[in-house]
Amino acid sequence: MKLQHISQAEFNQIEGVRRVIVHDCPHQFALLDLGELLGHYGISWRSSPIIQPVIMPSKDELTLWLGVDQHLAAIDLQSGRLRLSMAMHENIFNIFTMEFRTIVLTELELLLFNNYDCSIESIEDLPEIAAGMTVAGSDLVIGLIDGRSLTLNLETCKMQEATLVHK
Repeated sequence: MKLQHISQAEFNQIEGVRRVIVHDCPHQFALLDLGELLGHYGISWRSSPIIQPVIMPSKDELTLWLGVDQHLAAIDLQSGRLRLSMAMHENIFNIFTMEFRTIVLTELELLLFNNYDCSIESIEDLPEIAAGMTVAGSDLVIGLIDGRSLTLNLETCKMQEATLVHK
């Protein structure tokens, strides 16, 4: 799997069904090469070259999740078919894959997808803009821009605000 930046003219030559993420007013264009068997896919996005697509294979390596700006897609790595393509309300920050779920962190939401059929299992609103996420044991910790953090238990998928322990 290789991501190569291309020109708009090269992007426009890619067959329409192979353009998996297409923005209305794109400034960046890339070719995602998935090898001889599956071929290549086009991606376009609006933001600056600093913002790069997030590309994450599922744990079973049957699905490739990718997102940039406000678009999310999932490609079946056996057939090459698009399993999911959706516009988001906010910019995508990160994608985290687990055995049975995929978690997508946007600016103000946390979305949990079922890996079996790429359906949305849950959407959790964040009280503030996300600053990042890390895994700590069986928890996913989402840092917020205001300094608070939320904890999502990866086994129960329940989220709560992290409490500080004072000594």
